[in-house]
Amino acid sequence: MMINSGTELINLIAGENYSPTFVSADRRRPSTERTTVGYWQIGDTTQHGFARGPVFKVEFVDLSGVAANYIKIWGVDNLDNDAPIYPITYFSDTTAPWRTTIEVYLQKFIFCDVNGDEVVEEGDYTIVGYKKRVIPIAW
Repeated sequence: MMINSGTELINLIAGENYSPTFVSADRRRPSTERTTVGYWQIGDTTQHGFARGPVFKVEFVDLSGVAANYIKIWGVDNLDNDAPIYPITYFSDTTAPWRTTIEVYLQKFIFCDVNGDEVVEEGDYTIVGYKKRVIPIAW
């Protein structure tokens, strides 16, 4: 059972990668070779937030400024384009407030159309990611 409290909250941005990525710190080998000398960061090109644990819960706080009608969400093990597409109205249903969060080890999300094709979003939105201090031993 996952404990639902986070030690860090971060604002999430559509299209950013939030999956754990191993960064080599081994100066004896090229970065393309395997090594155990290194560290994990949350994000493929930069560390998102300060806590080293992955985003394990996503809260959709305010989507009122979003023009797109759907959100496509990838978990860390979604390795292809086959990820679920949610209607934005699912997360803004005031009669079902438990729908504002999804518990998933997040890889990324995008705003899209019904076919899953990305829609560039310029509107204001607030989506918050919950993180722990460290990467868990077992996913």
